[in-house]
Amino acid sequence: MPDPAFKVNVKEWVERARADPVAYQRRQTVEITLNAIAMTAPLKKNMFLKGGILMGLAYDSPRQTSDIDLTTDAAPAGDSGHKVRKLLAPAFPRAVAALAYAGLMVKIHSVKLLPKGRFPDAKFPAMKIKIASTKRGTAQQRALREGRAPVVIDADTSFKEPLLHTQVLELTGGRDLRAYGLADLIAEKYRAVLQQVPRRRERRQDVYDLDRLLAGNETDDAIQAKIFAALVAKCKARQITPTRASLEDPEIKMRAGANWQSMELELGEVPDFERCFASVAEFYRNLPWRRR
Repeated sequence: MPDPAFKVNVKEWVERARADPVAYQRRQTVEITLNAIAMTAPLKKNMFLKGGILMGLAYDSPRQTSDIDLTTDAAPAGDSGHKVRKLLAPAFPRAVAALAYAGLMVKIHSVKLLPKGRFPDAKFPAMKIKIASTKRGTAQQRALREGRAPVVIDADTSFKEPLLHTQVLELTGGRDLRAYGLADLIAEKYRAVLQQVPRRRERRQDVYDLDRLLAGNETDDAIQAKIFAALVAKCKARQITPTRASLEDPEIKMRAGANWQSMELELGEVPDFERCFASVAEFYRNLPWRRR
C-alpha cells in the first residue's frame, strides 16, 4: 500500500538553481517532464520516481543531480520506447503551458532500449530516454532542429524491479506522481552499495544519501522491517545474497569511498566518510536479520 501523499515544492527546488542558467533550465526541464508524466495515463499509474531527484524533492538533499531515475511495473515490450514517445509528445506542451514556461520547448531527443537486441527478454531491461529543452527563438532551437540538443536531461527507467512500498508526491500545482516510499528508497540504496563489487562500480553518492536519509527520518522497528523485506527482494532480483556481515567487505567500503571528496562540487562541504560509512553499516547490521 502507498504511504500517505505529501506535497513537494518542485518550484522552490527549481529556483535554487536560478544563479546558474544551464542548471536552471535543466531543472525546469525536470519539472516539465515530471508533470508530463503525472498528467499522462497510463504513465502516471505505472512509473515511480526514485534516485537523486526524489532525494532532492522529498528529502531535501543538496546534491545537484538533474537526471531522472524511474522504475515501472509495466511489462517490457519491443514497442515500449514507441509507446512512451507517443504518450509524452502531446503532454510536454501541456505541461509547459500549465507551468507557465512559455519560453521553453521540450521534446524527447532519443530513446534506447537496453540491452540492445535482447530487450525485453533480458533479466534487467532498461529504457534510456534523453529529453531536450530549448529556449524558443534562440540558437538553441535552431540547434535542436539540426539534430543537436544543447540542454539535455536523462530519464532512465528500469523494468522488473521489485516494488514493495510506494508513496504519492503532490507536485507544485497539485498533480500526483508516484514514487518510492522511504523503505524502498533506503533498500535500493543499500542494494546499490552491495552491487558495487559484482558490477565493478564506485558509487560514493549512495553512502552519503543513506546517511542523510537515516539521520533525517524516523526508522523505528516497523520501518526497519519494511526496509529489510525490500532489501531482500531487491537483492534477489539482482542475484545478490545479502548477509548481516556484507558491509564488512573491505572492497565495498573502498569502492563506496572512492572519489568521496569530489562531492565538494555539489555540496560545498563534504561530511566525513568514515563517520558516514560507520553509521550506515551499523544501521544495516541492526536490521532484523535474526528473523530471516
